[in-house]
Amino acid sequence: MTLAKLVLVLLTAASASEAPGKAPRLPWEENRPIVEVGKEVYSRHPRKGVGAWVSVRYVGPGLEREEVHTTWAKSDTPEKPKRRWSRDNGRTWSEFEPMPDVVTHPDGVRVFWGQGPQLYDPASKVTVSIWLRQPLVRGRHHNHCFVRISPDHGRTWGEPALLRYEKGDAFDPDDPFRESFLKHNQAYLGSNILRHTDGTLIHCVAHANATGDPHNDERPWRMGSLCFVGKWNAEPGNYQWTAGKRVEISPDVSSRGLMEPAVAELDDGRVLVIWRGSNTSKTPGRKWFSVSVDGGLTLGAVQELKYDDGTRFYSPSSIHQMIRHSVTGKLYWVGNISAVPPRGNSPRYPLVIAEVDESIPALKRSTVTAIDDRQAGDSERLQLSNFSLLENRENRTLEVYLTRIGADPNDFWGADAYRYTFTLTRTDLR
Repeated sequence: MTLAKLVLVLLTAASASEAPGKAPRLPWEENRPIVEVGKEVYSRHPRKGVGAWVSVRYVGPGLEREEVHTTWAKSDTPEKPKRRWSRDNGRTWSEFEPMPDVVTHPDGVRVFWGQGPQLYDPASKVTVSIWLRQPLVRGRHHNHCFVRISPDHGRTWGEPALLRYEKGDAFDPDDPFRESFLKHNQAYLGSNILRHTDGTLIHCVAHANATGDPHNDERPWRMGSLCFVGKWNAEPGNYQWTAGKRVEISPDVSSRGLMEPAVAELDDGRVLVIWRGSNTSKTPGRKWFSVSVDGGLTLGAVQELKYDDGTRFYSPSSIHQMIRHSVTGKLYWVGNISAVPPRGNSPRYPLVIAEVDESIPALKRSTVTAIDDRQAGDSERLQLSNFSLLENRENRTLEVYLTRIGADPNDFWGADAYRYTFTLTRTDLR
């Protein structure tokens, strides 16, 4: 082949793979999907300017489910919460019962007091949950995480116990805004509670103080994160929680630090933590991870989460979750991956699922599959985030419950809640 012909072949191949002015195809656009997705409206929003929100979870060892329904008309402010119960995996439901308000204003101070992730522990036969208390005092949020235990699958809860990693006063309901309490043991809850195969419970918190740093309270966001490891003590009938070693990230890399961690056990027993990050003037939005070889007590260096071929991806500042499927045995990550560099929380689409390569760890690029994406007519402010994720204990499909907030260009908050069901379709994953 002459040099001229060789150049022509190379130019032709290049133009075919990268047409001028055309961006390269994204993984979810070219991959063979690993799931087949069904989508249906689950709860209609009541009126203009108000969205419907639904969270769903299993609360016992069998088919017991709890659903919490709320409405939202502004950020981080669920209103009119109510819940119902099912003993038969959602075939039939109890009547709704009202729940206490999540946001109150004692002494004129806005206080969020609400339940986060929960887990039924078959060893102790109790349900364990992390609760967040967040008062807004003199323009600063103060986050504290508490553990509560339920003997009746979450219908009633015991007294809250503060998760502690440093000295500081206990919470005093008669003096709830005491600085010697507010400034210590600050932590924002993570996305889940993991039951490790060694029997311990692991929960990772974010926005933890830099111990001994007098300037903690000068920052709206704290850069650090750590795991708490809980062991059941049958004699007193509660868990003993041990604080692990704190890790942090530079504000030049993630402007709001390590946020909303999700925890999973890898197939060799190591513990994987993945955090939400936020972009800076120097760094696009990414997800970040660390691996622990001692059950969560010590976290390794914080690293950027990438694809298994080493390529990078963008991800907005948004929640994510991981789940190990009971049939395939594979670990999956569900969250937002952006086609463009995100700015803060946006864009929060598409919502994707991907298998985790547990040896690296990383996301398997060839498995990235869109669950939902911005559709024709949807606003650019669409958010496919803040979702519930579970595996149906009977038919083994995965379920996501999510409100397509911002879909309507003329009504940001007026959005319906949807249920997505997906069946694994890739035979090479079984």
